[in-house]
Amino acid sequence: MFGNDDDYGRPRPINWGRSAVVLVVVLGLAVMLMLLVATADFGDKSPSTTVPKTPGPCAPFCPTNAR
Repeated sequence: MFGNDDDYGRPRPINWGRSAVVLVVVLGLAVMLMLLVATADFGDKSPSTTVPKTPGPCAPFCPTNAR
């Protein structure tokens, strides 16, 4: 409907080269934004961590109770 811009009712052909360039640009911007967000440092470094320390290399998930 929107591609019919002539009086004969024929649709305009799609320019696939231009469409491919636009797709690559949009995907490139999305990847750049993803990398910026994934590597962002929001500056809220706390001096103490909330992760508890475990005694030993695999405790409490060791398969045997050898101490």
